[in-house]
Amino acid sequence: MDIFKWKVKPGMRIESEPRVRTVRFGDGYEQRRPDGFNTNQKKYSIMLSPMNADALLVCEFLEKHGGMTVFLWKPPHQIHMITVLCRKWSSSVGALRTEITAEFEQALM
Repeated sequence: MDIFKWKVKPGMRIESEPRVRTVRFGDGYEQRRPDGFNTNQKKYSIMLSPMNADALLVCEFLEKHGGMTVFLWKPPHQIHMITVLCRKWSSSVGALRTEITAEFEQALM
């Protein structure tokens, strides 16, 4: 499995939205439970600012996986690598560096 090896910039945003099944009763009572297994998969909004030559490699890596194939990545605040999928990314090319933003979704194998 491929590894995303580039360093992300500080300020990464992490989004959590646990999947929950809810049943509401007539008297206002509400019962909640997890909606299946692994119900709290996170989304990571990352930013990179590599030199233009390295930015081409980053974009090639993301295009190779095409939003369909998972890869390994180590979030800066964690010890272990996780499996992620990248469905969308964008880039802004400057004179020396390219700003790349991407959204990594935690995925199961």
